[in-house]
Amino acid sequence: MAMAEDERQRGGQGKPPTLGRMLKTQGQLRVRALGRRKTLVDFYHAMLRATWPQLFAMFALSFVGFNLLFAFLYELQPGGVDWGQRPIAGPPFWRDFVFSVDTMATVGYGNMVPITGYANLVAVAEIALGMLYVALITGIAFARFSRPTALILFSRPMVVNDIGGQPKLMFRAANQRHNLIFEASASMSLLIDTKLDGRPMRRFSDLHLVREANPVFALTWTIIHPIDQDSPLAPYLEAKRLPPGSELIVVLSGTDDRTGQIIHGRWAYNADDILWGYRFVDILGVAEDGIRTIDYNRFHDAEPVARDVAPADGSGPPGGKAQATAA
Repeated sequence: MAMAEDERQRGGQGKPPTLGRMLKTQGQLRVRALGRRKTLVDFYHAMLRATWPQLFAMFALSFVGFNLLFAFLYELQPGGVDWGQRPIAGPPFWRDFVFSVDTMATVGYGNMVPITGYANLVAVAEIALGMLYVALITGIAFARFSRPTALILFSRPMVVNDIGGQPKLMFRAANQRHNLIFEASASMSLLIDTKLDGRPMRRFSDLHLVREANPVFALTWTIIHPIDQDSPLAPYLEAKRLPPGSELIVVLSGTDDRTGQIIHGRWAYNADDILWGYRFVDILGVAEDGIRTIDYNRFHDAEPVARDVAPADGSGPPGGKAQATAA
């Protein structure tokens, strides 16, 4: 009986569900909140998170709904509005709707005016609320446009190969605006499921980087984590596979030279995004006129590391050609 109840609570499958990614590739959180009441307290933040199509749809629906409400209020007193010598063609409710739009926008064409106390009271209320509505819409739109953003491209895969006799985890990023990002910094963390006192928990483990800061980030940046004995990835080096559900979280930040504001870029990788024994192909070049080029068509491409045969006398660095190319 107890086993049946336990299976029912787990969905009747007899085993726990497969854990999915907690973060999307671009860093958005994938968590479903249970038992949390939805309120309008965080309405402003929700508007900043919404996409532009969602935002435009919300503005359009709220605009139409606002004017439909006041058109209904004007309709409650027929004859409360003087439509002038040449009234708008159409049913009365349509005329009330157009009058509501004119009143909300404080247009005042002069051909329609409220003539009763009730109609003037409704018009005053609509003008006051309409000014507040326009201010809110303008503020949200300005906040969206003025918010600093980073146009940073992250490589879709990570690669692991030996450089100087030590395995290193690498990914690369590119500043697609090609402006200057001063005092750029990078951090990488391993998000993994562990157990503490027999209880499962989700933990972050920071990964040391060869270079955690860059004075100027203008083109590309290959970020490297050495997998030494102190690395959180060391236990998984032999199997060449991270545990299921584990993720690598990457955050880049710096100061935009044009706006003077701090910008952020983030990305998330899972175990399937890591290519073991691969290296990135070269994407930097020089054009005939001497200008540097970046081939974004091959930005995400990686190739297997060629294992050169060492000379008989044992001379030469380990990894040979692979080491020189990766460096």
